[in-house]
Amino acid sequence: MNVFHSSMAQAIRRLVQEDEDIRWSVVVGAYRDEQINLGKAVELLGLAEIELRQRFIELGIPLRIGPVDRAEAEAEVEAVRAWLAETDAEESL
Repeated sequence: MNVFHSSMAQAIRRLVQEDEDIRWSVVVGAYRDEQINLGKAVELLGLAEIELRQRFIELGIPLRIGPVDRAEAEAEVEAVRAWLAETDAEESL
C-alpha cells in the first residue's frame, strides 16, 4: 500500500471511529451486505444486543440470528471458548 492509500485508510478509520452517524451507516451497511453478523455489529457499535435488535426491528432491518454455515458456527464456538478462558484467567488473579 502506498503512502497515499495508507493515509487515506487512516483518515477513513478515524472518521468512522469519531462520527457516530458514519459508524452506524458503515456497520449497518456491512450487516445488510452480510459482511458481519449481529454480534459483530453490536461490538462495533458499542450497544447491547437487545438494543440493536430493537433498533433493527424499528427500522425494518431483518435480523439474522444464528450461524449461517458450519464455519461461522465453529467461529462462534471458538469465540466463546476464548472468552471463557479469558474469564477464568481473570478470576484466578
